[in-house]
Amino acid sequence: MSLSREELLNWVENHIVFGKGLDILKNDCEIIEFALDHCEIDIPEQNRFFINVSYADIPCFVTRKRMKSLGELAPSRLSEGIEALAYTGACDYSHTTAEWESVIKLGIYGLRKRVSEYAMSNFAAEGAKGFYEQILKVYNAALRFMKRVSDAAALCKKTEMAEALLRLTDHEPSNLFEALQTSIIYYHLQQFFDGTFLRTLGRLDSLYYPYYAHENKNEADKLLLDYIKEIDRLKALSNIPFALGGTDENGECLINDLSYIWLDMYEKAGTTNTKLHLLCSEHTPQDIIRNAFRYIRGGNNSIVFMSDRRVTEALEKQGVAHKDAVNYHVVGCYECGGAGELTCSCNARVNIPKALELALNGGRDMLTGKQIGLANDGHFETFDALYKEFERQLTYLCKCAMTVTDLYESRYAEIHSAPILSGTYTSALQKGGDLYLDYSAKYNSSSLNAIGLATATDSLAAIRKAVFEDKTLTLDEFTEILRSDWKGQEPFRLLIKNKYPKYGQGDIRTDEIAKMTVDALSSAVSNKPNAKGGGWRLGLFSIDWRWDFGQKSAASADGRCSGETLSQNTSASFGADKEGATAHLISATRIDMSKTPNGAIVDIDLHSSAVRGENGITALVSSLKTYFELGGFAVHYNVLDTDILMDAKKNPEKYPSLQVRLCGWNVLFSTLSEKEKDEFIVRSMK
Repeated sequence: MSLSREELLNWVENHIVFGKGLDILKNDCEIIEFALDHCEIDIPEQNRFFINVSYADIPCFVTRKRMKSLGELAPSRLSEGIEALAYTGACDYSHTTAEWESVIKLGIYGLRKRVSEYAMSNFAAEGAKGFYEQILKVYNAALRFMKRVSDAAALCKKTEMAEALLRLTDHEPSNLFEALQTSIIYYHLQQFFDGTFLRTLGRLDSLYYPYYAHENKNEADKLLLDYIKEIDRLKALSNIPFALGGTDENGECLINDLSYIWLDMYEKAGTTNTKLHLLCSEHTPQDIIRNAFRYIRGGNNSIVFMSDRRVTEALEKQGVAHKDAVNYHVVGCYECGGAGELTCSCNARVNIPKALELALNGGRDMLTGKQIGLANDGHFETFDALYKEFERQLTYLCKCAMTVTDLYESRYAEIHSAPILSGTYTSALQKGGDLYLDYSAKYNSSSLNAIGLATATDSLAAIRKAVFEDKTLTLDEFTEILRSDWKGQEPFRLLIKNKYPKYGQGDIRTDEIAKMTVDALSSAVSNKPNAKGGGWRLGLFSIDWRWDFGQKSAASADGRCSGETLSQNTSASFGADKEGATAHLISATRIDMSKTPNGAIVDIDLHSSAVRGENGITALVSSLKTYFELGGFAVHYNVLDTDILMDAKKNPEKYPSLQVRLCGWNVLFSTLSEKEKDEFIVRSMK
């Protein structure tokens, strides 16, 4: 009997268990099994592979209820720092990958069979029997669900979908259609029933080449195009990512014929809810990079270039074995993890400019007056002394964020399990334990993302110049100006904002501040033990958090007013990259990005007039090559046209498909707030 979403939600609410010592895995598996057996099935006319479901909020509802039952975990001494957005800490179930090689090779039937085989060989292991029994229960329900969908598809005369689904209930995928269908089935199972957000489809060229090689190429191309369109219709939050390229253990490039086809079909699909990571090495063919830039120039800004060498090096510094490091995945926007790693890439966050605010104000928040940092007397005779205090405050904020996150992650056993995802992980099956309840991943990382690097760097550089070098005013006088939010100091503010040296201009002395700051963050974070038996890792991406963190930050010495947004990712502050894209990228590479395995991205905004013709493409390729040769981690290019953006703001109906890269994802320009539209217009005026 099928139940409506409301009926299913009522059943789930009455069957959630809470508290220590309870069998959370068993409870979650019962809920998942019931949902799979009773959910309504809707097959849109345009779908070729699978159905649509509207139950994504049900497993999330369970997790939220359990989280709420825990109450406030952070001690009161840390709560005020969280309220001020000096730092935050939390769980992260929303940035995962399956072990896609196993999923596509085995299918749901084969995954279930593998769990059964492990169960037969590991029943003697203490505590493992219940784990295997529960995983089998869920995978059996998944196969029944697939049979229900097959029957429904047959009634709708969708013969191709129905017959393939029926075969997959007792066979592994045997052709390209079934392999692609399996990935969509699995996505639904984990995303909508397991409630553990799946944030990558894997390396599509490597995963599907064995199947593609045996297909009629014209039919296969149409199949890939339909697949991308169907994935796009899932409307995943912040887009569904996938990757192409990379290298193997021996450094050989993994780009193949299918890589080009995927890229071409991606462009042809014209999607709004998918994004692509192109994993580049020195052996990546130039023609596929040129093709990617052509598509970016044409408006497909959702392609990110990532350095295979830098990602691998960063993961190896975290203790990831070389074999696992080269077989990394990219989840979400730019976050990388080794094979077998549960990345948890969005746990903790630290406000870098807030550390300088605290250093200048005796450890007190300038907006509230509350003591959220370490006390000091506010007197610094030299810039080096001020910088040392800034580092002390920054390290303290990192420790606070990590402490709060550890409190949450140490309580996973009371909050959330992931039986469907765990069923794909070799380490979970070998250990006989859930990825979250039992920390059974091969690598159990936690993450800290530091926000506002350029804002803090430019502020420190401004203080160094105005106070300690030019002696225009004292540090106390400058601090008072910031407390007053530049009241009566508009000429001075504009002087700093428009004339002082900035990160992103290729200025070595300013860039050195950014480098030292990242080194300090890495020392405070990288490889520190977490609550899960793993280690902490640093990221430098801000996505849209920079808006909220900026609202809680006082005026900063770079000319930014109180409440304004902080700088984005590892990019220069908006408007500061006046020396061009090359200088911007060179500044970013002065940071040691091997210390940022959780992701470090530079956003390059270019006017369309700067990249016209083949010479424009050649210039883009050259800038990318330089960036990666100098040690860059990842880069995204936004090709913008000021006139088009201004017209689109006034006449949105004329540009229904105009997209821009907002943070780590693409959005339709028409859906942005007026403030965000204005920001992109300013960014396009190069």
